[in-house]
Amino acid sequence: MGMTPVIVYSAVAGLAGYFNPIAPPGAEGYDATPRHHFRGIFQNDSISGYDRNFSHGTRLDYAQDLKNGDAWGISIMQNIYTPEAHASGDIPGQHPYCGYAALGAAYLARGENWGCATELQLGVTGNASLAERTQNAVHEMLHMEKWYGWNDQIHSEVTVQLTSRQDFRIRALEGELAHGWETDGVFQVKESVGTFDMSGWVGLVFRVGRNLPPSMSTPDDGAGNFGINVIKKPSYQRDKLSYFMLASVMGGYVARDLTIDGGVFHHFEQTCSRTPWQTEAQLGVGVSYHGIDYYAGLLYMSRTYRTQEHNSLMGVFSLSWHW
Repeated sequence: MGMTPVIVYSAVAGLAGYFNPIAPPGAEGYDATPRHHFRGIFQNDSISGYDRNFSHGTRLDYAQDLKNGDAWGISIMQNIYTPEAHASGDIPGQHPYCGYAALGAAYLARGENWGCATELQLGVTGNASLAERTQNAVHEMLHMEKWYGWNDQIHSEVTVQLTSRQDFRIRALEGELAHGWETDGVFQVKESVGTFDMSGWVGLVFRVGRNLPPSMSTPDDGAGNFGINVIKKPSYQRDKLSYFMLASVMGGYVARDLTIDGGVFHHFEQTCSRTPWQTEAQLGVGVSYHGIDYYAGLLYMSRTYRTQEHNSLMGVFSLSWHW
């Protein structure tokens, strides 16, 4: 082997060792508790064959462990809302065109029985959210029908949002089944207050699988939800394959929704009336191997406004990397 191939091989091997989240136990550089966590999560209603109401959500977040076992995190997200009809102008009885984008910073207090994620977001609605450009680009790439009502989207407005989510370990749902299968679950409480949304939610997450990874939160693009869970799980073996099925249900009261009720600084003529009591449910499957988490699920969302003709069904796809 000549000198050049040796140099190339050494460089590639070094990069692979640096980026590989897992080294074999006992090897130099092996760390059973990764400190860095990156996740991308995408929600879209195209899985139901329709483009309406809450149409799309994207969230990218990064979290880093602190020496005391807690973590800090940052995020960027974008949500897109459209009416049920492909038309311009305000459509009575339907959701107005709306785009929302936000940057967030969070602190995650973590423990074995209880944890809390608190995130502060600064966001913007209207043209600055880039919702119209995003939707047009994706629809053009996928040869989908274009929506023509973005000139009538809600006004641009700066938003401030504070969200806190608490997870509580439910030991009664933890058990060992045959052939290495096991179960676990958490009870969740989430409060959100700000100029974009004011709401309170409670819910339950249940999983069954093998070598269950520590992330027990429901995968979605909501604030306070990161690629790591606030409840630790020391028994998890990161060097082994894990897979699971997840089921969750949440119910909440929504006291304010800027996309329906109007902004704080810019009001608009309401085309629909908010439904205060709402529910969400999710079914999905996940796989984790060597620091990479894959998840795909279906998210059911009840009507968010009174004249909404259909409940929403979203596809949820998530990819997380821990190193």
